[in-house]
Amino acid sequence: MARKSSPALVSEYLERLSGEMFEPAYRTELSDLIRGKAGIYALYKGERLYYVGLARNLEKRVGDHLKDQHAGKWDSFSVYLISASEHIKSLESLLLRVLFPKGNQVSGKLVGAVDKKNLLLKAMKETDSARRARLVGAHRPAPTVRKKAATGRGAVALAGVVKRALPLLREYGGEVHRASLRSDGYIHYKGQKYRSPSAAAGQICPGAVNGWYFWYYEASKGDWVPLDRLRK
Repeated sequence: MARKSSPALVSEYLERLSGEMFEPAYRTELSDLIRGKAGIYALYKGERLYYVGLARNLEKRVGDHLKDQHAGKWDSFSVYLISASEHIKSLESLLLRVLFPKGNQVSGKLVGAVDKKNLLLKAMKETDSARRARLVGAHRPAPTVRKKAATGRGAVALAGVVKRALPLLREYGGEVHRASLRSDGYIHYKGQKYRSPSAAAGQICPGAVNGWYFWYYEASKGDWVPLDRLRK
């Protein structure tokens, strides 16, 4: 058994007709097609869309725009006759939100529709919070390891581990924090130097924090790993 097709939303249409169709010489022919019919219409100036509207009587509404505040601002028009008139307002609102015609002063309101942008943003924020710190920044050469961290009382934890400054990154609180590990083993952050990774991390995170797992460095191109790797 053949499926019964749904009625077309747009039953009839006329596109890109000159505004001259409303002159007496052609008005009768136009009236026979759209008089008293409801739908969506669009006004154009040259090739550019100027205005979008809805009307219960397309002929009257478009004709009125030849002498109201839109007079002289358009030269051609299109009309779309809608079979289900209860959807006309929603269609007009949708077109206004998508096209932003120059002549329309207000944007369309999608009555009854739910804006899910905030839900999406909330879900993205939760995902970012649960995910391992996302690191950004230019790719830099992998560090050259000279020897294991220095030991002994008073020694700086990472003294002598790298020959040149090693960039460190961490995203926290919606901000990317940049520091560097110097050859003397000190962590430099915002013009200050700290004896240990945890001391530097403590300037960003409240309370106790393990700096060895807070800071990341680029072990190889695109591969950011915890600073703790340098102790192994």
